Amino acid sequence: MPAAFLVVCLAFPLATLIMRMGPSLHVAAGTMQVLGLSTLQATASTVLAVVVGLPLASAVTRYRFRGRALAQALLTVPFVMPTVVVALAFRAMVGSSVPRGLVLVILAHAFVNLAVVVRVVGSTWSQMDDGYEKVARSLGASRLRTFVTVTLPVLRGSILASAAIVFTFSFTSLGIALLLGDSSTRTLESQILRQAGTLLDFPGAATTALLQLMVVVAVLAAGGLLSVRSPRGRLRPPVLRPLPSPRWPIPLVALAGAVIVLAPVIALLVASLHSAHGWTLEWWQHLGSVDAGTDRIGSPVSALATSLSYALITAVVAGLVGGCAAVAVLVRGRGRVVALVAMAPLGISAATLGLGTLLAYGRPPFDLRGSGLLVPMAHALVAVPLVVAVAAPALRAADPRRALVAASLGAAPSRAFWAAYGPVLKVVSLGAAGLAAAVSLGEFGAASFLARSGTPTVPIQIARLLSRPGEQSYGVAAALAVVLVALTLSLTLAIDRAGRSR
Repeated sequence: MPAAFLVVCLAFPLATLIMRMGPSLHVAAGTMQVLGLSTLQATASTVLAVVVGLPLASAVTRYRFRGRALAQALLTVPFVMPTVVVALAFRAMVGSSVPRGLVLVILAHAFVNLAVVVRVVGSTWSQMDDGYEKVARSLGASRLRTFVTVTLPVLRGSILASAAIVFTFSFTSLGIALLLGDSSTRTLESQILRQAGTLLDFPGAATTALLQLMVVVAVLAAGGLLSVRSPRGRLRPPVLRPLPSPRWPIPLVALAGAVIVLAPVIALLVASLHSAHGWTLEWWQHLGSVDAGTDRIGSPVSALATSLSYALITAVVAGLVGGCAAVAVLVRGRGRVVALVAMAPLGISAATLGLGTLLAYGRPPFDLRGSGLLVPMAHALVAVPLVVAVAAPALRAADPRRALVAASLGAAPSRAFWAAYGPVLKVVSLGAAGLAAAVSLGEFGAASFLARSGTPTVPIQIARLLSRPGEQSYGVAAALAVVLVALTLSLTLAIDRAGRSR
């Protein structure tokens, strides 16, 4: 099943995309300039995310204090928020007096990717043996010198790995760059959308997509190689330490992180309840009305129904395919190759996947534009790697001796396998399917190519509302964004709670 899915939804669209480039690469005018701009803003976003994320990772993963778990959970919120919602939240926070441009884009990208740095670096930091740090301090080293000479070398691998991920996400950004950026902050992702959607230059768009893919693969490969070659200290099971003296800096850092996360969300909520005349519920009342600045693209509620239906299809498909691909990890040989290929969409931008899917299945003989399947196909492809990443470690941790015992008692191979791995697979597949649904709700890049004008998803609807003038369109977009945040966070919290209880 995973192999067939990958051939239909990944291999064939990418092959179609490559064939559309023609015998020679057609690099459109200005593409190399956009490449330089994308690299600049992605590098700046990565540096800012690492600089801000390191003290937050230390505070919420190493020390024991009241409110630590809440602060750690809040720092994950930006990563699960749709990028279009993040862009709208920043616009609501800074107001119309601050012009769109490079600074806003860098701040928004760093905000979204804080969770990557906190989780990846914090995982290593929480397992570090602090005996070497204590020895360095006892020999007279300052806190700064101890960090630079003892702690930083051990963390170098996880910092480089997280930096590569943050750079990739910022480099391939679309929603934030479109809504917060200007001509100086265009990304290759927005260039692909412009070439394919506006200029109808499919060979040029395909070449740009290939160029972006080459950069992403090179960055991820370099980050992985450097992290593997970095020195590794002695790790131990994570243990929360008591607060050092003085006690106030660590909780203060965690509080600052909570403020950083909550400020844009609160600003978005205020924008949905405020107009030029004061506090109002008018924007919420217009969510179901076709007159709320959306007379040509349907009501916001219909967009919400469309997104929910796509999320349900994505959850079912990604859960089944990703679960089977995770099972393949347990098998030697070709099965593991399938599981490895299933992770490939992580290194391919959503716009590239959307463009390839449009070229492959948007015209005869495989014209699926009227079926409503193009968006769920792309969303499932984006979500399958996350399902594999969640399910595979849990399956590897299951005790294989159960299968041997069941087989020795006369069970058929399938029955013996289910006895060993079925309970775990059932739980993690449901949780991973919920995660896939959350990804589908907020996905913007692929849907920009594949969503039809009459059935937009919620992120597409928000972007279209923001492109129209008028206070009403902005207010309804803010209200719709609040609904999307509530849905995404509720789904994520339900998955987390169900996973802990089981």
